[in-house]
Amino acid sequence: MASADSLLKDARRELMAGRRLAATAFVEQALGKKLEATHAGVLFDLGNLFAEADAVTARALFARALRLVPGHAGLLVNLGVQQERLGDTAAAERSFRDALARPGAEIAALSNLAHLLFAQQRFGEALPLFERLISVAPDAPAEVWNNLGVCQKSLRHPGAEASFKRALALAPESPQILANLGFLLAGQRRYDEARSPLERARSLDPGRLQVAAQCLELKLQFADWEDFEQRRRHVVDSLASAAPGTQTLAPFALLAICDDPGLQLKAARSFAWPALGPVPSLADRDAGRLRLGFAASTFHDHPVPRLVAGVLEQLDRDRFQVFAYELDASAHDAMRARIERAVDSYVELGTLASEQAVARLCADRIDLLFDLSGHTTGARPELFAARPAPIQVNYVGYAGTMGAAYFDYIIGDAFATPESGQRDFAETLVLLEGCYLPSDSQREIAARPSRDEYALPEHAFVYTSQAAPYKILPEMFDLWMRVLAQVEQSLLWLRPMPDEAKANLRAQAERRGIGAERLMFAPQESPARYLARFRLANVYLDTYPFGSHTTVNDALYAGLPVVTLAGRSMAARSSASQVIAAGMPELVADAHSAYVDIAVGLARDRARLRDSASKLAEPARCRLFDSRAYVRCFEAALEWMWSDARARAASRPRDAR
Repeated sequence: MASADSLLKDARRELMAGRRLAATAFVEQALGKKLEATHAGVLFDLGNLFAEADAVTARALFARALRLVPGHAGLLVNLGVQQERLGDTAAAERSFRDALARPGAEIAALSNLAHLLFAQQRFGEALPLFERLISVAPDAPAEVWNNLGVCQKSLRHPGAEASFKRALALAPESPQILANLGFLLAGQRRYDEARSPLERARSLDPGRLQVAAQCLELKLQFADWEDFEQRRRHVVDSLASAAPGTQTLAPFALLAICDDPGLQLKAARSFAWPALGPVPSLADRDAGRLRLGFAASTFHDHPVPRLVAGVLEQLDRDRFQVFAYELDASAHDAMRARIERAVDSYVELGTLASEQAVARLCADRIDLLFDLSGHTTGARPELFAARPAPIQVNYVGYAGTMGAAYFDYIIGDAFATPESGQRDFAETLVLLEGCYLPSDSQREIAARPSRDEYALPEHAFVYTSQAAPYKILPEMFDLWMRVLAQVEQSLLWLRPMPDEAKANLRAQAERRGIGAERLMFAPQESPARYLARFRLANVYLDTYPFGSHTTVNDALYAGLPVVTLAGRSMAARSSASQVIAAGMPELVADAHSAYVDIAVGLARDRARLRDSASKLAEPARCRLFDSRAYVRCFEAALEWMWSDARARAASRPRDAR
């Protein structure tokens, strides 16, 4: 009968000759023999030889060797690698952690454990491991520095940019690293700096849709419309043809260039964070006040806090306890102070790792958790994916579906999100009466300035749009120029923009026969002064397909009529919902030609314009700005969602809870 030594030698000989099946048979016989500690080295070598072609056999060899020399760091690392290859990540993690606790394989154990946690998007746990790895191996390859940067970016760590740049120095032609650096800079609104790495990433990897979409958005930030239609068509067509389950593009980047709600859902689903936790039970929730959590990337002066501040202040404290969760970072300004006063508890989560932030949310036992950020900068989808609350709601901050199973409801209204559009939302629609967007009735408007202060001609008919440049598409600009061409002594007053964007827009106006001097740009100002300058304009021109939602609300609040174009998606209908709630449905167009006709008609029929403006003269009497009525309706929706969720939970089989 063959000895263990001869069987192992035979296995090695057969494997080296390329006869893996025969080698495996000898291994199986050898593993059935009594082995000594001296055999561990042979098993180790054989395991390495099998590692690439046969993970099952390699795992068995490393595991048996460990029984002979327990705690051997190198064997633990190699075993963990095979366990990970076979999908047993929990066992692999145990092996790597065991190896890390022993001398002899620190770099290998650190590297493998860090990458294992990174692959599971456990960035908070992976970060200190990558930091430790580069401290003991400062010449680590580009992949390590890139992954370190991804962890830092996810955790709002200031070192992310330096890590990506170090990775790029080691691998200057890596499209992945170039893209990561570009995404970071774009997220910090350093658009000019982001363009170069992202365009380079796009040229190296033209098939990566997320990069192509981000490059297009950056061009729009500077009103650079060269090859716009070609690039838009590529993004939209690529999304439409993408296989299910393929990551496509950041959903927010789609809102400004595509009005197809079905495609918006597809993009959102492809970018939804994987669900990380089960739905908490509703059965053991207190019967007292509902605990409401409102999570936003920031609570300083920002479009979303400007909308919701009044809601937070007026919620019935006999029925609700209110928590505000800051996900990123907020400046300590008047708006943040107001939000802190409005809620029962203000919690800063921006400096906490995901696991700590989720633990805090769970400890607060929130009943209904509202995401006020959605797919926007500073959002933290991993917190919601962990399911800290039994009911999670998409509200106000993102005009579209989150595409994720861990959001139960989305707040909308009959116009912005009609029931017939439910198929385009992963969440259940909850429709408020009137407009779903709240309006703060306590906004301070400065004293009315003069046109001279802005160099606006006294007798000009002033159209204004204060939309960000990425929302101004060529076809929308065409409509605006058609309006100016038909209205004498008219001009278009735009928001503050980079010099490059100003120059590009003026050049585009001249190409359409409109003098560059008829485009003017407002300065950067305080919120009160910004609101006051609306009163110097005659008509607000909204963008399409991504409307100027909070800005439209500001314009209406300041008494300025708004012309808008209603499309198919929530992003293309939210402005119209506000205009209708303000009592001016006649200013909502359903086609490009109607949009132009309405805008021109208001200039030619001043009585009609005065009639429209008169409906906004007293915001307190306008349905859109009746904050008390809105809060009552919102509270009824809260109670309905609570009852509906409890009914659904009660109807599910017990083992599914």
